[in-house]
Amino acid sequence: MSRPLHLALKFPVNYNLPLPASDTITEHRIMCETKNRMIWGHFSSAPKSSVSEKNRQRICAQIREEQDSFTFFIANNRGERELFVGRLNQLYDRGQIPSKSHLTSFIPSYYSGVVGTSSEQVGVFVDVSTFFKVDSKWLNNITLESSGQPVGEVKNARSVFLVNISEDLEKLLSELLTNPEENFQYQVEQEDVSQDITISDKPKKELPKKAGKRAGSFQRDAKTSKIAIVLAKYKCEIDDTHQDFISKTTGENYVEAHHLIPISNQDKYEHSIDIEANIVSLCVSCHKKLHHAPYANIKPILEKLYDARETRLETCEIRITKSELLECYK
Repeated sequence: MSRPLHLALKFPVNYNLPLPASDTITEHRIMCETKNRMIWGHFSSAPKSSVSEKNRQRICAQIREEQDSFTFFIANNRGERELFVGRLNQLYDRGQIPSKSHLTSFIPSYYSGVVGTSSEQVGVFVDVSTFFKVDSKWLNNITLESSGQPVGEVKNARSVFLVNISEDLEKLLSELLTNPEENFQYQVEQEDVSQDITISDKPKKELPKKAGKRAGSFQRDAKTSKIAIVLAKYKCEIDDTHQDFISKTTGENYVEAHHLIPISNQDKYEHSIDIEANIVSLCVSCHKKLHHAPYANIKPILEKLYDARETRLETCEIRITKSELLECYK
C-alpha cells in the first residue's frame, strides 16, 4: 500500500513585492491567520502544469477521504532555509480559478489580480487551512516519492516535488493540528529573536478578529511572545529557579508564553493585549497551574504577577484592577 502523497514547494522569499505588501511569507501568513485559509499560487515559467492530472487527482482523493494531506513550503530566506506546513483543502491546476471567483479572496492582493487572466504564471494552486513553521531539521523526513531522497538534498532546478513523510513527522503534525495551544508554543520556540533585544512599552492597535470556523477569536503573534520570553531571559517569572529542561530548539531553559490578561478578553480593550507587557514567561508546571489549578491556589500567583506588570500595562493604555484580573481566572 502506497503512503499518502504530499507536495513540497521550494521558493526564494521575495522582499520586493509591490507596495503595500511586505514579503512572500508574511503576506500568506497574514491571509491564513485572518481567514483561516489561504491559496498559494506557485509560479512557473513552464507552459504545463507543475503537477500531473494523475497525481493531482490522487491528492484530491486523499482530501475527499479526509486523509491529512500537506504542502511543505521550503523557503530560501536570505540564505537560510525555513520550513512551513499547510494542510491541504484542495489543489487547483493553472487556469482553474477564474478571475472573478470567490477563491481570489484567499489569495494575497499582490498577485490575486492576475489570477484567471492571460498574465497568470502559476503552475499550481494549493488551498490550505494552516500555515505554520516547523524546524527545518524535518526536511530529512520529507522524501521524494520517486527515489526516497530527502527533499532538502535535491540540487536540481525543480521547485515542485511529490513527496512522502516519515511517521515521526506525521505524529508531530497531528499533535500540532489537534492542540492549538501546543502549536502556538511550538511557533514561539521557532521564532528567531536577538538575545540583546530591547523594547519600549507603548499602545498597540487592537488585534483583528479571525474569520472562518474560529470567528470572533483573536490571533496571537508568536514573535511578540518570544520577545517577552527573551526579555525574561528564559526564566520563569513566578520563580526564576524553576528549570524543567533545556529546549532542543533554543538551547535555553524551556519556558512558555502566557497572556496575563487572557486574550479572550481583547473585546474589553481599545488597544491590543497581545503585547510584551501582558505576556509572562512561565515554566511548564506554573503555566499548567494557572490554567488548571483551583482558584485559591493561583490567586497569590496572579497578585504577584499583577504587581509586577501593572505599570507596564498602564503605559500601553491597558487599565485593569487587580480584582478585575482575578475575576478572569475564577
